[in-house]
Amino acid sequence: MEGQSRTKNSAINILFSLGGYAVTLILQLVGRSIFLERLSADYLGLGGLFSSILSMLALSELGIGSAIIYALYKPISENNVNKIKSLMAVYRKMYTAIGCFVLLAGILVTPFLRFLIKDMPDIPYIKIYFLLYVANSAFSYFCTYKRSLIVCNQKEYISTTTTSIAAIVLRVLQIVILLTTGNYFLYLMAQIIVTLGENLWISHIANKMYPYIREKDAEPLGKDDTQALKKNILAMFGHKLGNVIVNTTDSLIISKILGLAAVGLFSNYNLILSNLQSIYGKVFNALSASIGNLTASTDSEHSEDILNALVLVAYFIQSTLAACLFVLFQDFIKLWLGENYLFSQYTVAIIVCNFYISNMRTPVMTFRNATGTFWNDRYKPIIESVVNLVVSIPLTFVLGVGGVKLGTIISTLTAAFWMEAYVLYKYYFGKTVGKYLLKQLCLCCLTLIITTTTYFIGSFIPCLSIMTFLLKAVLCCAIPIIINLILFNRTKEFRLVMSKIKALFVRRIHHE
Repeated sequence: MEGQSRTKNSAINILFSLGGYAVTLILQLVGRSIFLERLSADYLGLGGLFSSILSMLALSELGIGSAIIYALYKPISENNVNKIKSLMAVYRKMYTAIGCFVLLAGILVTPFLRFLIKDMPDIPYIKIYFLLYVANSAFSYFCTYKRSLIVCNQKEYISTTTTSIAAIVLRVLQIVILLTTGNYFLYLMAQIIVTLGENLWISHIANKMYPYIREKDAEPLGKDDTQALKKNILAMFGHKLGNVIVNTTDSLIISKILGLAAVGLFSNYNLILSNLQSIYGKVFNALSASIGNLTASTDSEHSEDILNALVLVAYFIQSTLAACLFVLFQDFIKLWLGENYLFSQYTVAIIVCNFYISNMRTPVMTFRNATGTFWNDRYKPIIESVVNLVVSIPLTFVLGVGGVKLGTIISTLTAAFWMEAYVLYKYYFGKTVGKYLLKQLCLCCLTLIITTTTYFIGSFIPCLSIMTFLLKAVLCCAIPIIINLILFNRTKEFRLVMSKIKALFVRRIHHE
């Protein structure tokens, strides 16, 4: 029954995630078109640059959220209310301090913005706009820590629904502001108001669901718990640092070397990728609480079976997305914004390759966070970050935007991909990692074959309208899915995934 409950909670969480992001993505695409029409690509580049700077300031979060979420799994499974209250009290104090730090640090960074932009655009009030971004980022830390308690209790769909409603309200409000005023200041103010409203609402929901977190009698954490928490925070800080340097310095490098217009161009492609990444990440985030509950209550052999099944799920999704993105990306951008906003197909190939490799790490990363093995690969982010910066900057001068993403691919393969899996297999499963890495290599080669095949077949369909684009999209989805079903339908991992899905539907029918 417990396993069925985990499967049911994961499925509900995933469905709510997909539904909310689908609507949000449509509104974002419409909003981006209107944004470029009413403002300019420089404003777009400005937003991308500001977001990257704030991601650097968010290093002050230190990985506290991930460490405390991991610490919450066991007391939640044991219904240890006193321990939960103690952890949430620590969480509240730390996140309040972080929000204040981001606000102060953002103010101090403001005078130095000109050093981060190759050619300062003719945009008035740039510093005020940056401070609005800072305020929105700082406010996001207040009250939102309560969201983690909801997620850890396998109620991710509540958090997702709240976030999706807030995102939809924000996109509609910003579209109205752009159409009626074209005012960037009001556009950013809407973002701050919605962020505050969402945080207050999720706080209200958490207070109703878990009224004990409002009580003021939380006991201090014990010495052992405090030491374990500090150790995990230190480890997660390293991972946070690596993630920021590898993934959020792209816009900084592009801005300094190629200019804001290139950042704006990149942000259009990144809008699609980040939304796909968010949907995909939400699928695995929806599973993470269930995995945390699973690893706390079952043996590592069964957990390894679940990991292998998740790798297959990730592969099915990513091989399909890789084929679709490589074939359809340019056609989509052309129909959406026009030919002036296109990269070369070579650059698109590098971007799609990086997207695939990055996302195939997700199952291992999800298990790593759920099992607490992030301490054992604490040096990995340092190596990854150094390699990324050393390689990306010169490649950007030579290859432009493609060079930035190629640098990320190189750093991921040389430092991150194999090391994360090695640590999980050694310290949790107690096995060697060779078989897993060989499987990933085979899946990567198969994705390359599928993508090439799809591109060849898709080339016979010229994209002249939305209807022909949709026809081409259906074909690009169908080819990878059919090939993968033929190849994997008899595997142990596929049968495990299907058994979980079947159990969920049978349980729902009996319940009704």
